Amino acid sequence: MKILFSLIYIFIAHPLLSQSKQADSLYKIPFDTNKIKDAVRLSNTSEVFSYDSLYIWNDKRSLSEIMDARPGYFVYDFGLGGRNDIHYNSRYSRSTGIFRDGVQINDNFFQGFDIQNISVNEIDKIEEVSNVSSFFYGINTFSKSINIISKDFFQQQPFSQLRFSQDRYGSLYADAIYSQPFSRKVDIQLGVTKHSLDGRYENSVFDIWRGRSRLNFFLSPKFNAKINFYLDKYDRGLNEGLVYSPDENNLSDPGLATVVNTTAKENLENYYYDISLNGRFFKNQNSLSKLKIYSNNSLRHLANPDSILPQSSYGSGFNHSLLYGIELYQNIFIKHNKNFSSDLIFGGNGYFNIFSSNLFDRYQNNYYSLKTMYNFNFKNLFVSAFLRNDNIVSKNYLNAGVESNIKIIDNENIKLQINGGISRTEYLLRNDAFFKLYTPGSEISIVEIPRLYYEVGGKLKYDNLTVAGELYAIIYDNTYVRQYGTNTSLHYNSKYSEIIISYSYSQEQLFPQNYLKGDLAFKNELFNRKLKLKTGFNFKYYSINLITTQDQSWYSYDYTEQLFPQKNQFIVDFYIGARIGKANINLTIANIFNSLVYNTYIFPLENRGGFVNAISRFTIVWDFLN
Repeated sequence: MKILFSLIYIFIAHPLLSQSKQADSLYKIPFDTNKIKDAVRLSNTSEVFSYDSLYIWNDKRSLSEIMDARPGYFVYDFGLGGRNDIHYNSRYSRSTGIFRDGVQINDNFFQGFDIQNISVNEIDKIEEVSNVSSFFYGINTFSKSINIISKDFFQQQPFSQLRFSQDRYGSLYADAIYSQPFSRKVDIQLGVTKHSLDGRYENSVFDIWRGRSRLNFFLSPKFNAKINFYLDKYDRGLNEGLVYSPDENNLSDPGLATVVNTTAKENLENYYYDISLNGRFFKNQNSLSKLKIYSNNSLRHLANPDSILPQSSYGSGFNHSLLYGIELYQNIFIKHNKNFSSDLIFGGNGYFNIFSSNLFDRYQNNYYSLKTMYNFNFKNLFVSAFLRNDNIVSKNYLNAGVESNIKIIDNENIKLQINGGISRTEYLLRNDAFFKLYTPGSEISIVEIPRLYYEVGGKLKYDNLTVAGELYAIIYDNTYVRQYGTNTSLHYNSKYSEIIISYSYSQEQLFPQNYLKGDLAFKNELFNRKLKLKTGFNFKYYSINLITTQDQSWYSYDYTEQLFPQKNQFIVDFYIGARIGKANINLTIANIFNSLVYNTYIFPLENRGGFVNAISRFTIVWDFLN
């Protein structure tokens, strides 16, 4: 704002006072002038939401809890500290791409993603790429792409932030972040997490150390470099959930409940490295060159498995998966005239996967991708077309899609937008390590399932109210509709209240047929705006028809033809959040109706225990050096 006032003053005063000189203080340059903004995003047209503005108030503890509050998502919950799988639009978690600052971090051996590799205190914003175009960006991202934009403090003074949380069953969580600038061009950031809990049921102990470091080189407004290193080391009990009992008292009481597996445990060490180079080398500053080089190195030791699935005989021992990746993107933005612009994006990926285990011989699986996307913008019409060609085991697979949105009404009082798209992808089980376990020495098997995905929806915004919805359908082999459903949401945000409600329907019986969730909150600012207060209720209701079985030694699941013993699930949490000075403080009273809630048949949500255990957690996030 000072710069704006200064420029206005100079523009007006210069003809009248041409001989005068301005003090240097009027020309104060922002500290992050060299930083290329939004370089970590996957797409400049995707939706981005802030964690702090939406979810710090009701104290979400993990990435899975954040996404489970969003329309269209459903999480298989294996308890606090578990590998809680994120699903979208009835698609399995192995089709959900998880990125951190534009670099994919999915488990390239088991596919899917272990949410314990992300500390919630890392998260600044989350980018959600459309379901139509997600396949364009990563490996097996046929469902959704979620890009975690991490906190990247770059300011003139050092910065530190501490998050501390105490939860039930001996859960203690602490995360610290430190940022130190050395100049306008160089900055270092460090972070560490410690989380441990005893667990509610037998063999559910969890303990993790996370470390992360970042070195930023903002050499000029035209060239930036970033180096990241992450290390996650943890131990986890795999009790496979509870043996079902029709007596709820047996299931809710840790002393009476019987777990499926009392001995299975795992130790994991995950290392992530990445180097990102970003440059604006063209005259048009909307054109950006991106080069990423990264590595995911994962070691898993499994002891004493006792799988619940008879076909799974995953023996004790180790798995080692190593991924080297390289990505290169270039976009060329052309402003044809005031109403018409084009954006051409092209690039490619190289993936080099190496797997070894005590159960099979070491083998390697590499593949390559070439990509191109064209974005067309004319007045209120936006159209995007994209192609991706994958070369896997000397065979080519072409994936393609197109999506569009048009703003029917776009003024200060009301906005109405309609969007839709279609994509065709070869659904591939690409890193098919599982076949190696069943048939050691066999060639890599690739499952090819052509898939058409259709989506149509819209968004209406009037004053403080936003209503959105979409219909989707998935067709396999051009023969029949396998899955279809709808996602709708309502968001009302005023000075003193906020209402967020979403409803999803899915035809796929592996997931909830009906899922209603929301947040009803009151907010205010007190004591001359020194205290910001938000309090409210989180609620979830969903219905599931068929029993889903889980196997955590394989990180796999399946459903049977048996009816779910408890079809309707309902849970309500009460929370109080306050911002006092530089600290956010939260208190959560979980499951105020003390209901027994399942979402995977044998894994109950851990939010039950009567009044003594009802005060689920206390959390403080404190900026203590700023």
